[in-house]
Amino acid sequence: MAIIQKIRDKYAKVAGGVIALSLIAFVLNDAFNGQSGSIFGGGDALAKVNGKKIEPLEFDQRVQEYNTVYSLKNPNAQISDDIRAQINDQAMRDLVNDKIIDEQLSKLGITISAKEENDLIYGANPSGMVQQYPVFTNPETGMFDQSRIKAYEDQLKNPPKDADQKLIEKEIENWNNFKSFVKHQNKQQKFNNLVVASMYAPKFMVDYKMTQQNEIASIKIVKIPVTVIPDNEAIISDADINSYMEKHKKRFQIDQEMRGLHYVSFDVVPSKEDTATAQNALQNLKSEFAAIPNTEVENFVTQNSEEAYRDYYFTKKTFKSPFADSILGHAEGYVYGPYLENGSFLMVKILENRSLPDSVKAQHILVQPSQSMDDSATHKLADSIKLAIESGVSFDSLAAKFSVDKQNNQKGGDLGYFIYGSMVPEFNEFAFMGKTGDLKVVKSQYGYHIARINDQKNYQTATKMAILVKSLYPSDLTETNVFTRANEFATKYKTAKAFDDGVKAMGLQKKEADNVKIQDFSVQGIGPARQLVSWIYNAKQGDVSAPLDIKTTTAHRYIIAKLTSVQAKGMLKLNDAIKPQIESIVRGEKKADLIAAKYKSQTTLEGIAQASGQTILSADSFTSTTPYLNNIGYEPKAIGYAFSKQVKPGTLCPPMKGQDAVTYMVLVSRVPKMPNPNEAAVFQQQQMTEQEQMQKSIGSTLQEMLMRKSDVKFYNNSLR
Repeated sequence: MAIIQKIRDKYAKVAGGVIALSLIAFVLNDAFNGQSGSIFGGGDALAKVNGKKIEPLEFDQRVQEYNTVYSLKNPNAQISDDIRAQINDQAMRDLVNDKIIDEQLSKLGITISAKEENDLIYGANPSGMVQQYPVFTNPETGMFDQSRIKAYEDQLKNPPKDADQKLIEKEIENWNNFKSFVKHQNKQQKFNNLVVASMYAPKFMVDYKMTQQNEIASIKIVKIPVTVIPDNEAIISDADINSYMEKHKKRFQIDQEMRGLHYVSFDVVPSKEDTATAQNALQNLKSEFAAIPNTEVENFVTQNSEEAYRDYYFTKKTFKSPFADSILGHAEGYVYGPYLENGSFLMVKILENRSLPDSVKAQHILVQPSQSMDDSATHKLADSIKLAIESGVSFDSLAAKFSVDKQNNQKGGDLGYFIYGSMVPEFNEFAFMGKTGDLKVVKSQYGYHIARINDQKNYQTATKMAILVKSLYPSDLTETNVFTRANEFATKYKTAKAFDDGVKAMGLQKKEADNVKIQDFSVQGIGPARQLVSWIYNAKQGDVSAPLDIKTTTAHRYIIAKLTSVQAKGMLKLNDAIKPQIESIVRGEKKADLIAAKYKSQTTLEGIAQASGQTILSADSFTSTTPYLNNIGYEPKAIGYAFSKQVKPGTLCPPMKGQDAVTYMVLVSRVPKMPNPNEAAVFQQQQMTEQEQMQKSIGSTLQEMLMRKSDVKFYNNSLR
């Protein structure tokens, strides 16, 4: 959920003390086991948390909050179907977490006052998220300006008469969503901090850890891989697998229902006819495209292309196309294409070839209009600064005095070297089309730049081109044909057995998806498919669906699914999906037993090595906290034996049966380390390290633990 985590602020640590200790027993017992749930509830509810309903309106509101925050964090990005599915899932998880937290805070008598919530937005030190809200940044300082909050709200309440009312309403909605999001996050942060801050590493724990680190050991081992036993000598039955699962019940417990399916996909993709139509649409324009003068080419592209004209010079480095070698290097007027690239047909015309620098070094002084200086006055100031520089006044000193670009005004406005296209268009054109030493006032969206070119290097051929784009997409006829084929399958093969017969008869590829939960928005191998999840949880095992129309921003397909498994909450049932994995584990154990029995009579490590044809390996001077042994690797059991007081040097330890090998070990030596003269400082550092690890662990898993310890029910009565 990396994308969602971009939205959430990192939690700061606050003292929790004794209050949070009452929560520890509630969450710690099951700290690292199980999964948690996420959507759809009884009656009109989408879910119930300890009997408390989550209503559809609550869910919709939380989704809107996440949408708003995501758009603020990613202003130029569209919310794709994949992102929307993640937002929906996180919104429901937040709502479940809120219900649990509310209950716990109520039991503890902890409240969040209206004043505290108000201070989060309007206080002298508001939430960090509020400080990052774009409109609250002072353009002159680049810093958060608290006074802009009230000014912004006043502007929303009393917009100019000519303002677009719909845009104002959208701004108000976004701001309200954002404020609500900040308050929710604060409550969760406050609760987390209460628990996390109560984590403490007691003296006995630190003493034990330090004792472990104050001994060093050396060992010798022989590892016999289980592969020395052929598979046909370790036959595994279903009874063996069931017995293993029974012995390891906790490993195979699930805390909510999961379902599995087989499915076939009828993808709606362009046909040969669709390809020809798109290609011919450009081919028919080729002669006119070649003949049209450069002065009219922008209008021609605007009228005939699905992408806007781009006034840009490309080089071999910047023209990222597999067809670059076929296009660049030709004379002006040359037309290449149509050719297919990234799902679209393109046709390119060379407009101009010229020599441009690869990079430019420049400096600037940026001045901007403000409440005390309108655009005209700002322009006059820029002209006077330029005149002063031309008269001999230091550019650097004027930059420090006048430039509002805080990133470089104290460095004389130095921008360093930058490549073509990395600056705003107006500044980019001046820097690359001008020559070294040029000084000019350049207006851009940021204000007026008094800019000077200090160096230009690595001149190369750059090409301006016009590009016509025609997307390749399936026609209505193609979509109808795909649906007809999908419907034919669904009509003819309606039962579980017939489904498999139909896959063979129609030459289709059967795919699988396992562990689908009722709250999922995506399905393995398909992507966002809430409609399919809804069908799965309304179906019975063996049911076959009608064609399900699954559309996303990147794909359109008709899915026909067969529900193959229903795993109820509790002990996992053995099925074809999990059987191979468990079978491999059980076979490894059986082979380990056979190896241990084979060398049972051997009493020395040397004898085992000789009899098995394996090499004796050694590891020297390691502590009990060493995760990996040099020359040996990951052997936690061997490390455990090495520091067990029951194991004496020179004694052959019992065989250690692992999944991949059986390990035999002899302890060579175990001696105390030299005493540390800074023992008190080491103890304090160790205690701090232990405490930080505990806090980090509990902080990252707290939400999961709370959900697992609560009675959370999700329902399938709605689509999102």
